Amino acid sequence: MKRAVFALMALMALAAPRFLFSRDRGAVALPTGSTRVDEVRRVLVIGAHPDDEDTNLISYLQRGGRAETAYLSVTRGDGGQNLIGNELGEALGIIRTEELLAARRVDGAQQYFTRAYDFGYSKSAAETFAHWPRDSLLDDVVTVVRGFRPHVIVAIFSGTPRDGHGQHQVSAILAKEAYEMAGDTVRFPVSRFGAAWTPLKFYRAARFSPEAATLKFNVGEYNPALGRSYAEIAGESRSQHKSQGFGTLQRRGVIWDFVRREHSRVNAGTDASTEKSLFDGLEGVPPAGRVNDAEQRLAHEGVAVEAIADRQYVAQGDSARVTVTVFNRTRSRVTVTPNASSFNGQNAAGIEPDSSLRWTTYVKGTELSQPWWLATPRIGDLFSPRINGIPEDESEKEQWLSVPVAISGQAPVAMRVPIVFRYADAVRGDVQRPLAAAPLIGVTLARGVELARANSPLDRFFNVTLRSASMARLPVSVSLVLPAGLAADSASRLLTLDSAGTRTVSFRVRGRLAPGSHTVEARAMVNGRTYATGFVPIEYEHISPQRQYRPSSVRIAAIDVTTDRDLTVAYIPGVGDNVAPALMQLGIPVTIVDPSEVPTVDLARFRTVVVGPRAYEAHRELGYNNPYLLEYVRRGGVLVVQFGQFEMMRPGIMPYPITINRPHDRVSEENAPVTILEPASAAFRRPNRITAADFEGWVQERGLYMPRSFDPRYRPLVALNDPGEPVNRGGILVAAHGRGLYVYTSLAFFRQLPAGVSGGTRLFVNLLNMRSSGMRPR
Repeated sequence: MKRAVFALMALMALAAPRFLFSRDRGAVALPTGSTRVDEVRRVLVIGAHPDDEDTNLISYLQRGGRAETAYLSVTRGDGGQNLIGNELGEALGIIRTEELLAARRVDGAQQYFTRAYDFGYSKSAAETFAHWPRDSLLDDVVTVVRGFRPHVIVAIFSGTPRDGHGQHQVSAILAKEAYEMAGDTVRFPVSRFGAAWTPLKFYRAARFSPEAATLKFNVGEYNPALGRSYAEIAGESRSQHKSQGFGTLQRRGVIWDFVRREHSRVNAGTDASTEKSLFDGLEGVPPAGRVNDAEQRLAHEGVAVEAIADRQYVAQGDSARVTVTVFNRTRSRVTVTPNASSFNGQNAAGIEPDSSLRWTTYVKGTELSQPWWLATPRIGDLFSPRINGIPEDESEKEQWLSVPVAISGQAPVAMRVPIVFRYADAVRGDVQRPLAAAPLIGVTLARGVELARANSPLDRFFNVTLRSASMARLPVSVSLVLPAGLAADSASRLLTLDSAGTRTVSFRVRGRLAPGSHTVEARAMVNGRTYATGFVPIEYEHISPQRQYRPSSVRIAAIDVTTDRDLTVAYIPGVGDNVAPALMQLGIPVTIVDPSEVPTVDLARFRTVVVGPRAYEAHRELGYNNPYLLEYVRRGGVLVVQFGQFEMMRPGIMPYPITINRPHDRVSEENAPVTILEPASAAFRRPNRITAADFEGWVQERGLYMPRSFDPRYRPLVALNDPGEPVNRGGILVAAHGRGLYVYTSLAFFRQLPAGVSGGTRLFVNLLNMRSSGMRPR
């Protein structure tokens, strides 16, 4: 994933050894006989997003030894939501990429992507192709097809409007076009796209329409060698999509999966419904079982390699010491044949059974270790680096070390192992972090975007985090570059940063900003050189730790917004929710309330209580404690609830019922016209006058999970719709409840405020400032 280039100062390669990528780190995988990758069956499954894959099918094929299998996700899921943290956009794409790789480590398949950035929900293929140049995406899919060379392609979706999401439709359209055109060397020259390849059969998944299937198979089949069924493996694989809340059961028993044959180049004359296997007509192509069996057998034989670095980060231009150890836990003699310089002039070294061999080499850091597709800026909704047809996990090869190993006189095999920094954690135990190349000094500010009230006093601390990749202590000078109207409490700060240390320096900044966009930049200087970039760690236990690099600057959106002086807010966070910090930046007093603490908090001391997006789904205890929130309203409080999903229809969640359609209504065009239904409502009059201009410049979408119908006691305040679709009036609903006011909004404020969108911020602040006395029961 991270194309960090490490120059090995001691070359560890033998002439033309065979590379096999074992799913167990450092476990050798040797070929059996003359079986080659090109001689086994291969199946490529194609979908739009990281959670679209059919893990039942993939596990059945790959773990069952029926075919080498890969999943091509057209996007990395950047446009989705996040149930485990606050990362959105490209940062969420990093998480979801790693979740797919974690899933593939479970089911054993390979993983591919195209350059497409997930820009959010779309409702048609035409709308999607307006974001993604069709030819560019087809180029990518053909590149993957030629790189993986599948005999069978299975498209997850139909390529028709019944797929719903326009990105779903596009993934299926591209899958079929690639099947038809991958062999065309005129349209796709070999020099650019690789050797021509013509897939032989094309299927579409039919798990949701089994009546249309031409083939079914029992993915609940038990595999004695694995001690599990394929459906159990698939359940574990599926559950890696934790950011999307897709944890699922590992079911036992008979479980059917379904596909529909759409085209075949080998048995087109046969009735598709008479097929017994995906591979009917491919009888001359052997299954992948021989390669899998060899890999599993040699891994169990017990040869392992470790490559342990003396640090987690190596500064660009510096070298890390790496201790390499080969463990022979077999009953046979093992021969290691790296570069002669590693063993005092010897060309090879033997390792007796139950022994090990250790030596030291050095690795030089050059390019930054970061997600390779983010190394250069996006061009519109396409990542700029070209797709090369290499599986995602194998694109990490520059930070892996290769050691040629032979057992009992067999042909040598290049064992590839990641270079890691290893330590013991008192709670987690053995922790291994990939060695990463980093700037000598990394510089980051807490956020990329912050809000401020225009033409109002600003008094704020900016925290600058410094991370050293040096093994020596360094003197560092830190300073801020400020826009007109702001001044810091000091021009610069001098400090000493410890070896591999991290420190945070705070600057107090005061002044005023005119309306508009302004930039604050942090800089660090070491020995006359200036550093102005750094990374934000992305770390969750179920995925490999990653880093997102960004300039050490923050854009301040100075917004012409006012608020009542007596406004106080209790905020119950939701999913992927960065709204509360944005409100604090506007000077609104905000207290964060954990859902489990609602019964113990005196809500009466807050004028407004806010519930974050999808909070009821993410926090079961919030549903249990919801009566306290409704009682708060009945006693005169104002409760503003941001959108939820279908759980909002459960009795007792909202004061009066609503209905949300399946699939849910949403307005995905961020510039879709909005009609104000009650111009006299306080929502549009105070403390900020809302006009049509406040609906300009919104990002990604207008609204989602919008109520289609609702109790007449709710008053709809806005009406909006995507082009050609019925008007939806569920964007903002307000209702009197007892002496208080209940506000429900399905507009995408959770995207607008963190992005610094002026109009979305002003409207949301107005909702918080509504008073219960301004609403009367009908």
